[in-house]
Amino acid sequence: MNDAQRRELARQRTQAYRGRKRRGALLVPLEVEPQHLAALERLALLRVGDRDPGEVAGAVSRFLVAAGHIAALGDSLWPEEATGNAMI
Repeated sequence: MNDAQRRELARQRTQAYRGRKRRGALLVPLEVEPQHLAALERLALLRVGDRDPGEVAGAVSRFLVAAGHIAALGDSLWPEEATGNAMI
């Protein structure tokens, strides 16, 4: 890798960092167990047998995006007052 390529890579990383900081996003290392990979496959968020780290990261990200909507749906279907199962 020559100097120009290193500078370009550093520029891209800086832009990505600033973008995450602006959005309040975090970049975190994540360990995904085999049973979690199977769950992502069952949810059709990951192709069966695909173990590419980029694809797995994308599947986890899509799951997290959907999780808030699913939680809101559960809250509307089963209000806390009706079930008496307060989480906190």
